[in-house]
Amino acid sequence: MTVPVAVGFLLLLGGAISGAIGLLVLGVLALTVTWLSQLWSRRGLGRLTYTRRLSNDRAVWGDDVTVDVTIHNDKILPLGWLETDDYATESAVIRERPLLPSLRPGLGVMRNVWSLGPFERVERRVHLEADQRGRIEFSRVVLSVADLFGRAVASREEPHPAVLIVRPRSVPVRVSATTLAPMGTRRARHGLLEDPALFAGVRPFQPGDPRRRIHARATARIGRPVSRRYEPSIARDVVIAMDVQTHDGPYWLMAYDEDVMESLAVATASLARRFIADGAACGLAANGWTYSLARSAFVAPRQGHDQLTRIADMLGRLSSVASVPYEDVLAGLPSRLPTGALVCLVSARDISTISTVVRRLRATGFELRHVAMGPQAAAHAARSRRLGIDAVVARLTPDWRTSDALVLAG
Repeated sequence: MTVPVAVGFLLLLGGAISGAIGLLVLGVLALTVTWLSQLWSRRGLGRLTYTRRLSNDRAVWGDDVTVDVTIHNDKILPLGWLETDDYATESAVIRERPLLPSLRPGLGVMRNVWSLGPFERVERRVHLEADQRGRIEFSRVVLSVADLFGRAVASREEPHPAVLIVRPRSVPVRVSATTLAPMGTRRARHGLLEDPALFAGVRPFQPGDPRRRIHARATARIGRPVSRRYEPSIARDVVIAMDVQTHDGPYWLMAYDEDVMESLAVATASLARRFIADGAACGLAANGWTYSLARSAFVAPRQGHDQLTRIADMLGRLSSVASVPYEDVLAGLPSRLPTGALVCLVSARDISTISTVVRRLRATGFELRHVAMGPQAAAHAARSRRLGIDAVVARLTPDWRTSDALVLAG
């Protein structure tokens, strides 16, 4: 027996013995209040359903994602006061309902208060602004119910996971007339593949040629077996090696310039779109975390629009701080790429400081191009040219948020 119930019975007993009607009334009120409170405590959260639905799990920087929140009271007991605390990444921006601070590290609270009648279902729509590249996560929700007197009597926590990946924006790539463009369709000097769509004639049959390459009509006309000959494919393998580190010094200091980092992400997405549009098999390598067990990001080169989606997703998940040294990522590329691939170095730092790795890549047969960015891009590009590396300066004017093109200049 709880204290309020005991007090109620004592009031009733005292009123009955003394004949005081006031004590009887107080006893009845005390027991009634206690019963109602226990009713909402035991039944308030029963048959109560909370759902949250994002209109999309992917967005591009600057987009709006609608978030539909629904609460359903599937019972006859009304709920005069119901509070829902939905935990989300603290940097998320909800237009209609700013996140409140919470005691959970890295998480804020999207709070809603409801009043529900019997068997009532209510839906609210808010807008999540994709104003930053990255990963926005919704984790758990806490439901708290109060009795008719406004006293919180019960609460329940349940998981409601959802993740939104915000990709960087991409813009057209403009190349000055004097700049060697990083075209994905330039002929590779090594590792050429034949394109069956580019028929170039016939040649004498050689041991090892598959039967399907034999040209039947030419063989009958010449009198000896000949095989079809094709032009080398103009498509090539390209990997954009993005340097996440924006400051000189040890990578583990985890210091970064947000504007420079976002500029690198926009430039990488824009170059990937250009390479893929030009027919290249484009991939991505970066020295950042991606919410996976891998210490760095890597997307193997492939062709097609789906590949641009993969690269954009990886850039959306990519951390703003470096996870490993940039040179470690470059040193691992020969085991992942065919010889002769183009490695496009996108960095805001001076790559001449890692000249040993760069020279090793060139000696292995890779073609290198440095896309220099940041405040000292011109000086860094000049040092790369002294190393014998093609280098261009990339700029997003006036900034990565509003620029309409990535301009490459020599």
